[in-house]
Amino acid sequence: MLFNSVVYWLFLPLVWVLYFCLPQRGRWVFLLLSSYVFYGFWKWEFAGLMALTSVLDWALVQAMIKQKRQSFKKIFVALALLTNIGLLFLFKYFDFALGSSELARQMYHSPYTAWIIELGKFTVPAGISFYTFQSISYVIDVYKGQEQPEPSLPKFMLFVAFFPQLVAGPIERFGRLHQQLFAAYQPRWAELRDGFRLLLYGLFLKVAVADNLASVVDQFYAQPNHFDQGSAWVASFFFTFQVYTDFFGYSLLAQGSALLFGIRLMDNFQKPFLAKSIPEFWHRWHISLSTWFRDYLFIPVGGNQRGPWVLALAVLLVFFTSGLWHGANSTMIVFGLAQGVLYLFDRFVFKRLAWESWIWDRVRQVKTGFFFMMTLVYFRSGSMDQAVQVFRGLMGRLSGRRYAAALDQASRVQAQNQGEILLQKLQIDLHIPLFLLVFWILDHAIFKKRFDAWAESKSLLQRWGLYLFFIAAILIWGGAVNHPFVYFQF
Repeated sequence: MLFNSVVYWLFLPLVWVLYFCLPQRGRWVFLLLSSYVFYGFWKWEFAGLMALTSVLDWALVQAMIKQKRQSFKKIFVALALLTNIGLLFLFKYFDFALGSSELARQMYHSPYTAWIIELGKFTVPAGISFYTFQSISYVIDVYKGQEQPEPSLPKFMLFVAFFPQLVAGPIERFGRLHQQLFAAYQPRWAELRDGFRLLLYGLFLKVAVADNLASVVDQFYAQPNHFDQGSAWVASFFFTFQVYTDFFGYSLLAQGSALLFGIRLMDNFQKPFLAKSIPEFWHRWHISLSTWFRDYLFIPVGGNQRGPWVLALAVLLVFFTSGLWHGANSTMIVFGLAQGVLYLFDRFVFKRLAWESWIWDRVRQVKTGFFFMMTLVYFRSGSMDQAVQVFRGLMGRLSGRRYAAALDQASRVQAQNQGEILLQKLQIDLHIPLFLLVFWILDHAIFKKRFDAWAESKSLLQRWGLYLFFIAAILIWGGAVNHPFVYFQF
């Protein structure tokens, strides 16, 4: 069920009304059932997979806490990690890992293993990487003694399945989310008001900004060799902000939905394009994932406590894993490693250029945004060949081709007879860059706080002027195509 679908906007108020009509002690059960309806609306089979993950992790933790010896506890933690990573690998990476190898051919033709190959080719369950990481964090935190285990299986299942943040995060920790899910709460105007504000702004970012940018980006990536150099740069710039507004919009929609139930989810973005370095950028972008990798991978393998070489290896491991987490594709691995190399460059080299100057700060911000935009070519490309095509377009190295903004059929035939390939320009409606500009001004100049807090500090006229603009943009210029959220595939 998509946040930007009509079904969700019928589902959310219905669940909210029924939830508060129930007695306090039964609400969490209804919320659990609603969360599974939300997830199972797409495929009930995958709701079963999520339930299996929850049951296994809960059972292994229950067995772990009964052990006296630390070595026995580690066995159950290892089993939990193996089952979680194994299921993730089977559904997301198995087909990629085998490729067209001889092993894959033999397994496919064997009556005993053919079903495994077919399972690996299944559609990746939406959000499997998100809820798997959330469940893993619970196991590790309980093992370390940082959290108390949940004795009730259904209550733990709700922690994993809570629908606003189920499919694309934020990846919440057990201690922060669990206590809110079961706390006594009655709806208050302050939370409802702020929740509606976040829902409105998030929907504007998704359907008015991100989806319209996506229409241009998809036009380019369908045939990157057919567009001129300027179009390649525009598409790359647009995709950078398509990803940002798409995922930022999702995060706000998740926060707004949860706030209607009195539950506060963590902020996932803090103006990342104001960052002056790649390390700072990743402290501002997809914060829940960055902090997850910091706490459960970077620090355990040594972090910054064992010298620069261990630090460098830990950073590259984190970004390699992050790239692989984003998708079973060589382009995602390159994207992750490129971020790791840029992180180390800023950490060990570029930070030495520490000039105290307003101009220098702007240069650093532009540099950071530019290099992030370049790595996103790999993020968006479906193959390494396509990424090469895009980079060739960006560099203008398209020999034997000439530029043409708009040509009739006769001109195209004449050019083809002369052995030339005509390069087109992207077709961009005026409202698309306008909405992007409005968002940029709002996000980087006007909103000094999160939108709900900013709106509360402004006059009635200012607030409603902006509300009406958002509503008009959504209803009139909302994307003609209902694009899925970019991070649903992860």
